[in-house]
Amino acid sequence: MIKAVLIINTQGKPRLTKFYDFLTVEKQQELIRSVFGVLCSRADNVSNFMEADSIFGPGSRLVYKHYATLYFVFVFDSSENELAMLDLIQGQFLSQM
Repeated sequence: MIKAVLIINTQGKPRLTKFYDFLTVEKQQELIRSVFGVLCSRADNVSNFMEADSIFGPGSRLVYKHYATLYFVFVFDSSENELAMLDLIQGQFLSQM
């Protein structure tokens, strides 16, 4: 199940956020800051997949793609396929923009 879809610019400002679980605005902002902190510290030559247990709870995974000045991020649980999520970002999601 997809837990969240985030689009964050390289300055850390969220451009689009959709959380599929109820979270307070403060908690959403805290999660966005945590995700951005992890993403901006990662090298360009590492995998786009990562465990997000410490941010979103046990069994959570994160896949992202960095295009120009934006990070496209999907957060999901272990029932989803990482490659399918990456394909969703690259194929369906970006073709609509």
